[in-house]
Amino acid sequence: MAAAYDWFNTHDTERRYLSEATGAEGDRRDPYERDRARIIHSSAFRRLQGKSQIFAAGWSGFLRTRVTHAMEVAQIARAIATNHGLPGSLAEAAALAHDLGHPPFGHNGEDALHACMRPYGGFEGNAQTYRILTRLEPLTTRHPGVNVTRATLLGILKYPGGRGGVPAMYEDDAGHDAGWLYAGVPDGVGEGSDPLPRSVICQIMDWADDIAYSLHDLEDGIRSGLLSPHALVTGEAVARVTDRAQRAHPEVDESFVGSVLRVLHARLDDGVSIAPATARVREVEASYVNRFVTATQIGCCGEKSGDGETPAPPRSAFDFTLVVPPEVRLECAVLKAITQELVLRDQRTGVYARQAIGTVTDLFGLLLETAVGDLDDVRAAVLPREVRADLAASPSERARARIVCDFIAGMTDAQATQYHQRLFGAPQSSPFAPL
Repeated sequence: MAAAYDWFNTHDTERRYLSEATGAEGDRRDPYERDRARIIHSSAFRRLQGKSQIFAAGWSGFLRTRVTHAMEVAQIARAIATNHGLPGSLAEAAALAHDLGHPPFGHNGEDALHACMRPYGGFEGNAQTYRILTRLEPLTTRHPGVNVTRATLLGILKYPGGRGGVPAMYEDDAGHDAGWLYAGVPDGVGEGSDPLPRSVICQIMDWADDIAYSLHDLEDGIRSGLLSPHALVTGEAVARVTDRAQRAHPEVDESFVGSVLRVLHARLDDGVSIAPATARVREVEASYVNRFVTATQIGCCGEKSGDGETPAPPRSAFDFTLVVPPEVRLECAVLKAITQELVLRDQRTGVYARQAIGTVTDLFGLLLETAVGDLDDVRAAVLPREVRADLAASPSERARARIVCDFIAGMTDAQATQYHQRLFGAPQSSPFAPL
């Protein structure tokens, strides 16, 4: 059982910099509770309040931003972990951190930055999260990053084999940390063509993220007025959602999608109202969350003992897997596809997406041109002094592009928009207004 594993062993709780291995005198928190605190108090976490989830941050006082999404994922992840006897503080820390690397404007900003960075190693939100935790976020003058435990870092690596041509860690980060991070991985794991594994905590975080995306973002689509529950039972909606869901899950058929949409519509429809009341939406949402959480099990994939029957004791956190029934996973995928197809592909959100991509692309082009030029030129002052100092210490264009990318990725939606207006807009704003 997963609960029988020592989740607080010295290997999983080890930190990259040993000077931070223990807490201050009188600190009775466990190592993962300390990780959670470091993440919550980081500036990168605070900036998530100004970054898009589905809708632009600031569009409405009740629609979710990236920080409220992270908090909801953390609550769900903790519930799954504690249900199975795993440390809830570890699952919560990984979930709170999982989106730190998202740039402004959500996935639109991520796609734009990746296109800009393609000649220089690409950009990927999870790889950026790792970079923030280990290098960019200042905690102390003694070392870079916030120095969280090995288990927490492994808990945020959703794509150990890389994603979209971008490795799980950027080249310089991997060269510095990969040997330490994966020290102690059981022999044979990740060798040959097999990618490195995901820890069970990472699997829990990822499933919690799927649950939150599929339900909370759907709620925002309904409350914003972009999605009418009555549209869910139309033939067009079923066809479009089926096509979207099949891109990730080819085994999904239209009859299954239609049944999921009909059940959802029936639960939301009170037979009287044009739109369901907020309380009704939340009640339906909570029932789905509860079912998706409680349907899970933890499987042990440890080796057999010598007699071939009794499972050997687990050697690491990689010996466990989160088991989600296939029909539950597919139902969640269909709910996600509703938001992806019927909300994100609405003309109103589509216009915003194009604006976001243009803003990030313009910023990167101008700032990279500045970064590879004469840093003593007065025009280089469009970059902050500390960024110019980092650029001066980085002679290669590849390294300077990564610094520019870090700078843009750390902006909120509003910061990126205002910065773009100052650089490209005709009207000049006050130079003393903070970005």
